Amino acid sequence: MKIMICNIGSTSFKFQLLDMENESLIARGSTERVGHDDAIITYFNPNEKVFESVESLPSQREAVQHALNFLTSGENPILNSLKDIDGIGFKTIQAGDKNGSVLLDEEVLQAMEDFKELAPAHNPPYLTAIYMFKEMLPDTPLVGVFEPGFHIHIPDYARIYGTPYEWFEKYGVRKYGYHGASHNFVTSETVRLLGLPQDNHKVITCHLGGSSSLCAFKNGRSIDTTMGFTPQSGLIQGTRIGDLDPFILQYMMNKKGITLDEALRECSKDGGLSGISGISADMRDINQAIEEGNQRARLAKDKFIYDIKRYIGEFIVLMEGLDAITFTGGIGQRDAGLRQDVLKSLNFLGLIVDKSRNGNHEKIISAESSKIKALVLETNEEIVVARETLKVINSNIKNR
Repeated sequence: MKIMICNIGSTSFKFQLLDMENESLIARGSTERVGHDDAIITYFNPNEKVFESVESLPSQREAVQHALNFLTSGENPILNSLKDIDGIGFKTIQAGDKNGSVLLDEEVLQAMEDFKELAPAHNPPYLTAIYMFKEMLPDTPLVGVFEPGFHIHIPDYARIYGTPYEWFEKYGVRKYGYHGASHNFVTSETVRLLGLPQDNHKVITCHLGGSSSLCAFKNGRSIDTTMGFTPQSGLIQGTRIGDLDPFILQYMMNKKGITLDEALRECSKDGGLSGISGISADMRDINQAIEEGNQRARLAKDKFIYDIKRYIGEFIVLMEGLDAITFTGGIGQRDAGLRQDVLKSLNFLGLIVDKSRNGNHEKIISAESSKIKALVLETNEEIVVARETLKVINSNIKNR
């Protein structure tokens, strides 16, 4: 069975085509700067670059159509026709009580419409693309693998906020959690690589990049995560403010004579690592500035590390122990110094980092004698979405 996986941003479109019989990659591609005259298009077959171009792609429709043409045209087309695609999976973000791995029927699409405010940078372009695929491939199953679906087992006492109960019950105000596909893949790989019992393990995963979150994973289930109602909460992130006393917003509105929308825009524009450092949201730029003696850059990174440590400590107590901690994402995989700074706080629990392994970004960076294992793994969200898509399609076939 051939499954196409789509990852859609406001100005980007990425896809992978996989043969699920052996989970092998058939082709992949990416388009950046969608909506501009100089969109950058790159296709691989499967790992060899076979097409690269800079073209005008006014919208996601043109980007999707360009990719589909690539798959079905040329002297040696990858697919004989679009009918060879058995299903399309989307790494979707938010649909309220419809979160999970589900067929994208009208009810689910309406839920995505209803919850657009929680994911304004993601839900609208995904909805646009999904409607396009429904039009182009009306007989092909479309599946949404929603980010919060991985966190559906978080207990209500961890999910609920201290808001009026009506907000929770009637309006869906609760912790949802995100980065589900990444945490799913990394936790399962950690358990597999270390040979931990499937029903008896305690793992913390750290997805650290432009968007960052941690997850507490106990005995096969996510029991808590740092992101909440929206991806804005939890750790400070590239341009996200992280946890915040909500009354700060009212205070600043009064002080500056601005509206709530204006206050939130200021947070998004001038907050996060970018706002504190005054340099960039990119940790590579921040590290360079630190080397040059920039104190605001140092403060931004120290705050980021502090937030990571704070949540690790919280999750260890909630799980009543820890077997392993795993880093992934652009920062998590590449910044050995940050990992060292975080993990040295766990020396008192018997976690010992092997400096050579850590410096070389090996999969297991803890010493052989370490009581708690530390790992660095590359995530693979696409394979998780593909597996979930296959499950949904097969289940739908059985239930007909």
